[in-house]
Amino acid sequence: MKTTKFFVFAALFCSTIFTFKLQAQVDATISPISLLWGDINASADFAVKENFSIEANVGYRRGTFFGLLDKREVIPATLLAKYYFSPKNGADGFYADGFLRYVNRSFEATATVDSLESQKIAFSRNRVGLGFGLGYKVVSAKGFVLDIGGGIGRSIYQDSSLKSEGEEVDVPEWGKTLGFFKIGIGYRFGGGKKFG
Repeated sequence: MKTTKFFVFAALFCSTIFTFKLQAQVDATISPISLLWGDINASADFAVKENFSIEANVGYRRGTFFGLLDKREVIPATLLAKYYFSPKNGADGFYADGFLRYVNRSFEATATVDSLESQKIAFSRNRVGLGFGLGYKVVSAKGFVLDIGGGIGRSIYQDSSLKSEGEEVDVPEWGKTLGFFKIGIGYRFGGGKKFG
């Protein structure tokens, strides 16, 4: 079911992006920090105008989180609209952005409470939020891209569930603050065409 949600959300990203009249310039990046942890976080930034682009960012994290959890899975997906203040090579330099972010997070753990028998705990949370951020993108003469950005926002929808030994447990209210940070390295495909 979680995989289905992920693919539906990814399909919505793609359909949104291709409804815009896009130029033949795409900056494809991947996060080197995510790769160090064995996770994946990739982006495709589509230039709409010289000073405006739309970026789709999708990630996938899985593991045990330093041995503290039996199983962990995180699927973040973010859609960003970026405005570049003084682009030199089209859709580059200092930018401000607005973003829509979806995160599906789940984990399973075995917990011992007050020296009693161990209990299996399963947690799941879906969040959708809106926010804004700042960043800087550098594009070399040979097309290599470095994009660093981050932002803060607010959750507009969240759904959480917590089960202990298969029984539903009340989940405390989570904060509504939502953050986003990225470092991406990659390559620019296309470009060289005059924007108009």
